[in-house]
Amino acid sequence: MASLNTLKTKFGFLISGLIAVVLVIFALNIDSNTFVKQPTEDDINGPTVFTIAGEEVKHNEYARLRDLYSQLQTVNYMGRIVNFGHEQGASMALQTLLFNRFAAPAFENIGVFVSDAEAEEYITSTYRDLREQYASSELTPEQIDMLLSINWSRDMHFVAQQLANEKFMNILTAGHYLNKLEVAQALRADTLTFDGEYVEIPYSAIADADVEVSDEEIAAYYEANRKENAKIGSRTLRYVRFERQATEADKSAIEAEVMALDAKVAEAANADAIKAAVRAAGGKVQSYYTAFDGLQAEVAEAFKAGKGYGPVVKNNVWTASYLLADITAPESYDVEVAIYDDMAKAEKAVEELVANGGDFKKLQEASDASTQTIYLSQMPVSEVKHFNGRKAGDIFAFNNAGISTVVKINGVGESKRFVLTANLDREIVPSDDTNREVLAQIDAFSAAMGNTNETFSEAASAQSMSARIATVTRADVLSGMPTTVQGIANSSNMANWALGAKVGDTKQFVIDGVTYVVLVTAIDDQKFEARNDSAIRREIMQQKKYDVIKSKVASLADAKAFEGAKSENFAGVKFADNNLDAHLVGAIAATTDLNNVEFVKGDRAAYIFVVSKINGEVDPATYATERLPLTEKEAPMYERAIYSSFLQKANITDHRTDTTF
Repeated sequence: MASLNTLKTKFGFLISGLIAVVLVIFALNIDSNTFVKQPTEDDINGPTVFTIAGEEVKHNEYARLRDLYSQLQTVNYMGRIVNFGHEQGASMALQTLLFNRFAAPAFENIGVFVSDAEAEEYITSTYRDLREQYASSELTPEQIDMLLSINWSRDMHFVAQQLANEKFMNILTAGHYLNKLEVAQALRADTLTFDGEYVEIPYSAIADADVEVSDEEIAAYYEANRKENAKIGSRTLRYVRFERQATEADKSAIEAEVMALDAKVAEAANADAIKAAVRAAGGKVQSYYTAFDGLQAEVAEAFKAGKGYGPVVKNNVWTASYLLADITAPESYDVEVAIYDDMAKAEKAVEELVANGGDFKKLQEASDASTQTIYLSQMPVSEVKHFNGRKAGDIFAFNNAGISTVVKINGVGESKRFVLTANLDREIVPSDDTNREVLAQIDAFSAAMGNTNETFSEAASAQSMSARIATVTRADVLSGMPTTVQGIANSSNMANWALGAKVGDTKQFVIDGVTYVVLVTAIDDQKFEARNDSAIRREIMQQKKYDVIKSKVASLADAKAFEGAKSENFAGVKFADNNLDAHLVGAIAATTDLNNVEFVKGDRAAYIFVVSKINGEVDPATYATERLPLTEKEAPMYERAIYSSFLQKANITDHRTDTTF
């Protein structure tokens, strides 16, 4: 270590300078904090991600929930265990934030809350029903335990939310009540049918030249109707894809490694040698399965024949399974367990227990003994070897992953056959050399792409790539659906960036192993759909033609006289029919008087109809008896509408496009 004298000699000038600065600061009474930038709230918690009911949600809070939920697991349609992923995690994070910041306080104001007892009862009953449901299938007890564990790891985060929402919805639906007119209308639509005749007059029966539409009318129509065609705004993107795929050389190299493992396994002298070989190749040794129910059918068949399974390629993965052990043992053990500081104390406790008949209370040293049931299929492999061959009454000590443990077996479950396997799942992925080549291509493209549509396309052509076009439109934040780029799955990060970017901005994204290089080429921030003079002219012209037709028709005979008119009889028409123009069916089903000439404007034609007969009847006496069933039938629709209105009051603002996360 350097001496103080050495420091003074070697760094004397520097130290003297520092002392001088300190003395000047002290003399001038300068606050030394002015030389250090104090962290802002954004530095600590990140930028604002959402504003909910006037409160800002910072990125730190949002990201913690999003990342937590992204790792939650479920079982997909193929029976595989998968994580929810980034986008579903983001939606679930928003759901939780909306509940915590807005819904829960609102619920509490009207006395809606969830007690611990209610939550416990809900969990108990739900998982009891789930276990019974799974038990009726062909799943093994081990598989049922695994599914319940997966469900619980997900549901534990949302039990309070779900129960509180259910209570609130019950309050909402309790206030839902159909009046007499609504019941009558619903019963008419469900019960009555209609007979009669209609005439269809195509709008082409009136020549376009005979109808004048002015520019002033088009402008007035657009102003009167534009609010019905609100627009959220969008971004137009150009992008290229760089896929990192294994080359034939990569595939051959991986195949050679897998086959080398298979050869080692064939030469292995014992199970330990097989374990070592599989683990060295990146494989795993699983827990014991109930033979052979916990295995795939083809794996079980191979083991029954005394062979290993594979190696084979499935879904771009080399798969192999090797049998390590085949034992018959109790499926469960009822045990008493005590923990000690070291094995010497544990072995001494075993001697005392054997001497006193296995009574843990008579041990000389105090111990915290617990009684439990453990299952062989849930034990680590290192633990099974200590229980294999044991019977009720056995007392022994073993090193349980570094913990000195004393066990007394009080009882055992039914004996079953179990197998232990070593498995290799080696994904066929590009090599480091291949990845470097792709990165070099990306770098070359990025250097040449510029920030215009033209330069981007030219850079793509130079690499014989296709510059694709996509659109981004912001999704309703309450829809539960993430904003994504059209045609690109799992692209919420790209979409949020694009909605906050400017024309000419570029960025790279890696999504599902594919690198996207993206350019924003156009921005549309109009609040309403653009004025389409051609479509508006056609709509106004149709309305004017309908008015002309209506003014010239007093009867069905008048209607039939129009050129191109078509007359049809109808019978048994109901409100829910879809074999006629929807406008015509609705008008027919709303008819209450017979033999009147009625008019309705269809999408492509004008319709003139007469209802000559109404079949069936609705007894007013049934209004009271039908009100409750109809109310219950409509409750879900009513519930969704009211709850959506309730959430709108949270006045959510999504700031994820304001900056790049």
